[in-house]
Amino acid sequence: MPSLRGSSKKKRRGKKGGSPVLAAAVRWLVIGLVAGFISWSLFVPETSGSVGRLLHSSLTGALGLAAYLIPFWIAYATLWHLRAEDLKGLFTMTAGGVLTLASSSVGLGVLAAATEAEAWGGSLGARLGGVLIAAVGGIGAFIVALALALLGLQILFEISWLTLIGRVVKALVEDYRGWKKSREELKSLIAEAAKKTLPAKSEKPGLAPVPKAAKSSEPRPPAEPEPAAAPEPAADSLPPILAAPKPASKPKPKKSSAENGTAPAPADGETPYRLPDTDLLNPKDPNAGDGRPGEEEIRDSVASLEGTLKSFQIDAKVSGISPGPVITRYEVSPGSGVTVNSIVARANDIALAMAARGIRMIAPIPGKAAIGIEIPNSKGTMVTLRELLESDVMTTDDSALAFGLGLASDGTPLSADLQKMPHVLVAGATNSGKSVMVHAMIASILMRMPPDRAKFLLIDPKRIELTLYDGIPHLYDPKVPPEECQVITNAKDASRALKALVRVMEDRLEKFQAHRVRDIAQYNREALKRGGSPEFFIVVVIDELADLIVVARDVVEDSIQRLAQMGRAVGIHLVIATQRPSVDVLTGVIKANLPSRIAMRVASKVDSKVIIDGNGAEALLGKGDALYLSPGQDPARIQGGFVTTDEIGRLVDYLRSQGPPQYPRLDTMTGGENAADLAEFGIEPLEFTMALKLVLERKRVSQDLLKAKFGSSARATNILSALEVKGFISKPEGSNRWQILFDKIEDYLSDNHPQVNLEKKAFE
Repeated sequence: MPSLRGSSKKKRRGKKGGSPVLAAAVRWLVIGLVAGFISWSLFVPETSGSVGRLLHSSLTGALGLAAYLIPFWIAYATLWHLRAEDLKGLFTMTAGGVLTLASSSVGLGVLAAATEAEAWGGSLGARLGGVLIAAVGGIGAFIVALALALLGLQILFEISWLTLIGRVVKALVEDYRGWKKSREELKSLIAEAAKKTLPAKSEKPGLAPVPKAAKSSEPRPPAEPEPAAAPEPAADSLPPILAAPKPASKPKPKKSSAENGTAPAPADGETPYRLPDTDLLNPKDPNAGDGRPGEEEIRDSVASLEGTLKSFQIDAKVSGISPGPVITRYEVSPGSGVTVNSIVARANDIALAMAARGIRMIAPIPGKAAIGIEIPNSKGTMVTLRELLESDVMTTDDSALAFGLGLASDGTPLSADLQKMPHVLVAGATNSGKSVMVHAMIASILMRMPPDRAKFLLIDPKRIELTLYDGIPHLYDPKVPPEECQVITNAKDASRALKALVRVMEDRLEKFQAHRVRDIAQYNREALKRGGSPEFFIVVVIDELADLIVVARDVVEDSIQRLAQMGRAVGIHLVIATQRPSVDVLTGVIKANLPSRIAMRVASKVDSKVIIDGNGAEALLGKGDALYLSPGQDPARIQGGFVTTDEIGRLVDYLRSQGPPQYPRLDTMTGGENAADLAEFGIEPLEFTMALKLVLERKRVSQDLLKAKFGSSARATNILSALEVKGFISKPEGSNRWQILFDKIEDYLSDNHPQVNLEKKAFE
């Protein structure tokens, strides 16, 4: 019996203990179903039945958008109850949730009333919000609602605002201290790196950055015998001067137009073109001197340089001197065990001892066991453009696009050829001589080439430099007829001109392909043999690239890329100048297609690396002092030629007297009689012709197709409207598909643009 009673007691206890478990399971099941149904009704009312839709309309009607917080409140309350495992604090949880929902509804109601929008806060928010607005105003009502919402959140989540603010302030203070410490460490690293930084790339002595002069038909005088080797200098004598100034050669008489074959053969009754004479340019002042330092000055400089190195326990001697018109290069040979960095690190001390404006080191000089130190002369000399044009290097060079580059560091005149460069970038800070260098290039070609052999597409967004050349017969603009041609000053017109020039390049490539020639020189020879007209060179000069990049980056960058890649063969060459050498202007695409670069003085080493991929330009003197980088060579220091505005004015006046601009008009450029009508749609005749060709090739037309080819939704819309108004396409009533009149398009292109090859696929 006792055992039976014991077992019955255990059964009763088990039954009693199982009752709460069952009740808890039922309770959680009910809570889960109710919470799930409420959430489903709020977020997906259309699938929750009539009860769900009634519940959705009731909650949103009462609370507005705040009703969507109810599922999150229920989920939080459920998780809190699971963690607490009792009903203690349920009233507080309910009060906090109700207060948060009500304050959110009121806040939304106040915002809706302020913006005159729909009832975001429901009926509760609208009524209570209206009462608060009437009592404390709109801003005050919103502040009250925000305070109540924060109070509700504090009750729900047991937030201590003072503790939270303290933690945030502490985190901000620690973050500021860490940032300050990192900044100090970065400054120390930069200071250490500056002491160890190597100087700019080395420069080859006597570097010839341009091709050798063409062979002259005149016999040249025999070469002078080389002087015997100089004896070893005494201890108190100067080091040998490595690049002594050469005696000025007598300028050769300028060839006439008939001799060099540069002037065009005039037609009957036509005045022949005469090349301008160098008398239009200012001669060099005979009293100016060559700028080279005297023997006494060189002796003092050598003593100061060697004394400075000796004061820092550096065993080095000056082994050679190369005096130039602007700078003098001293070659320093270090002793045994002396490192190059030990001399380079004393650059500032050497500049201080020499009282120089700035020095540039070449460590080491290629091919020599010496370090080059370039020190500015106390009195430099001015290099005139006339001096360069009358030098042997220019008078014996019959290249069409040769120009006077300047003087080398040893005073040797230098020239360059755009045909071999084939494109050049000129960059530098303000007042560094960038614009003067561009003027010297243009004037050199204008002095040597008639307008039928070389033309200029001049783009000057600044409107102050290249506008001097308005009206000269060498001007060229492929998008306008010759009588309207002028220097382009509008950025959008410049982008359109570059785009049209790409079309000119493509036409020339097709023509060269048909004649089976590789470049413009071969084509011109074949054309003269067949009695045809040769093609002229086109030099594109952009004085400020940054302004064009700001207005039309995509079109300008794409056009420059295509012209630089394929323009050389057809005689199109680019001269691009900018005073903002930053990576957002001189992008990798542009730099990759401009192998020849001229760096004038810049503000920092970063700008120098952008231009010539190395240091050195920041140490230049300005006023024409430059580094010339040619493909496959190290940067060579040059002094550019100077040309004044008065000289340019006299040259331009002479050229204007020779006649206006003349060049053959392209049919795709003029657009026939409908050019004025197309202007009303904001599109150009060339674009309209290209659109017709595109529709004819693709056998369809759409907004997306035109946008993909012309790069703008607005331009595509304008072209589509023009095609419809002109009757080339139509959309039948009740249909969304365009109907294309292919026969009409073919007839139009054949009649107005017979040069367009309808069988060739241009847009594949």
